[in-house]
Amino acid sequence: MDDENPIPVKVVLLGESGVGKTSIISQFTANKFNPRCPTSVSAQFISKTIKFPQYNKTLKFDIWDTVGQEKYRSLAKIFYKDALIIIFVYDITIEFSFTAIKDFWYKETFENADNEPILALVANKYDLYKDEQISNDKGKAYADEINAIFQNTSALSNYGIDKLFENLGKKFLNPDFDYKNPQEANEADINNNKKGGKNKDKNGKEKIKLKDGKKGGKKNCC
Repeated sequence: MDDENPIPVKVVLLGESGVGKTSIISQFTANKFNPRCPTSVSAQFISKTIKFPQYNKTLKFDIWDTVGQEKYRSLAKIFYKDALIIIFVYDITIEFSFTAIKDFWYKETFENADNEPILALVANKYDLYKDEQISNDKGKAYADEINAIFQNTSALSNYGIDKLFENLGKKFLNPDFDYKNPQEANEADINNNKKGGKNKDKNGKEKIKLKDGKKGGKKNCC
């Protein structure tokens, strides 16, 4: 495994203020949760390296936590323009945090991203499922619409966070990876590794197409 030369992967988390972006990053990188985590007022950056033995590759996730407050939204595009992975995060107990992704964050990404990034849609605060305002089916349906990996997470309990980044890493290394069919995906991983990959660039990545919100999805979807 090429541990000495990990592949750098820029990851950006987008979403409204208070949905738990900072807490997700904290759990993933340090296994810590701060119940009094203050609202971010500036973008923050941290890295974590993960091995993917089925590909004989190591990825270094360079993770950017952006500011979700409306007055800072224009600054976010500075960070996600060259991102390889974009994670949209919403709070399952706040309807607006979900509609904001559909009305603003996804459209901004589609119009301004330099690359064609891999997308994930994260339904955070799963520990509060009894108070949810956005059903799981609704979240999954929108993820399918924009060709994104869907994942429930709880930054409080660290539920689903490692799985999220594991699936994103596999998708980065193998565009044929299907997170919905882990058995089939695992077989595809093994076969792809034996063949040495296909249609990859020098970093082992194939670009993933964003679906046009105007052509491929519903117009004015909210």
